[in-house]
Amino acid sequence: MENKLETSRGFVNVRVTGDVNSDKDIIVLVSGINGSISYYDAITPYLTDKYTVIAMDLLGQGDSGEGKDDLYTIDIEAWAMWEGIGRVKVLKPVIVFGYGVGGLIVNRMAEQHDIAMSKKIMLNTPATQKYADLDTSTTLSSIPLLGKMAKSSVKSNLYFAKDFDTSTLPDPNVIADSAKDTDKKVAKKLLKSTDSYLEEMALNRRMRKVNLPTMALFSDNDQILGEAGIKDAKATIGRVPNLKMEDVTGTGHIAFLEKPEEIAKKIIAFDESTPTEEA
Repeated sequence: MENKLETSRGFVNVRVTGDVNSDKDIIVLVSGINGSISYYDAITPYLTDKYTVIAMDLLGQGDSGEGKDDLYTIDIEAWAMWEGIGRVKVLKPVIVFGYGVGGLIVNRMAEQHDIAMSKKIMLNTPATQKYADLDTSTTLSSIPLLGKMAKSSVKSNLYFAKDFDTSTLPDPNVIADSAKDTDKKVAKKLLKSTDSYLEEMALNRRMRKVNLPTMALFSDNDQILGEAGIKDAKATIGRVPNLKMEDVTGTGHIAFLEKPEEIAKKIIAFDESTPTEEA
C-alpha cells in the first residue's frame, strides 16, 4: 500500500508492506538526499518475514510533495517522518533505518521522539561537519540521448563500489530516475542543513543524549563519504554507548542495493541480539 499522507509540513509519500496491526515488529526505511523509496525495493522482500516495512520519501523527493514554505532541514524532514508514521496509525515503537544524510534524519527523529523508536540503524552516515557535504551533483553524463548527451542531476556511478556492475540490478536506472524527482534546490538546502546540524553538535554527542541501541554500518568502497569520511565517522562515534559498528565489504554508499540480503541479515541479527529494554 502506497499513499501520500498529509503532514503539517507537506504531503509525505509512504509505502507500507504488511500490516501495522500485526504482531510483527515495524521497521521504517528513510531515504537520503536525491533518493526515493524505490531504493528499498530490493531489500524489502528480505525483511517482510520478520517485519512490517514502512518506506518513506523525504519532503521534496520521490513522490512526496514540496515542503511548506519551501523549507527543507534535518529537523523538518525528521518531524515530517514522524507525522507520516502517525498517519499510518503505528501504535508501537519502531526500528528506523537511514543511509547517508538519511541516517542523520533518523538520529534527529530519535532526538525528537525517542519513546517511539526502539532502535536505529545508520549506513554510511557522516559524523562531523567536515564530511557533511555529500554532494553528488553533476552536469553531463555519458549516456547518449537522441544523439546528444543526457543531462543527469547526480553522478550515479558514485553511489556504488567502483567495480560494481549496475546492469545486475533489477532497475539499473534507479539512482538517476530518483534524482530526477528531486529539485536541485531541495538537495542543496538539505546539504546546507546537514552541515549546520553537525556543526552545531557532532554526531557522537547527539547520540549520547539519546541512548538508543544503534547499529552503524560502513562500506569499504563508499565513493561519496569516502575513506577519510568513514575513518572520521568511526573515530567520532566509536565510543558511544549502546552502539554496534560493522563493515560491509565490497559495497558502496547504497550497500543495500548491491547486497540487499546481506544488509537485511545484519539488520535482523542486530535486532535479535539487542534487547529493546536497553533503550
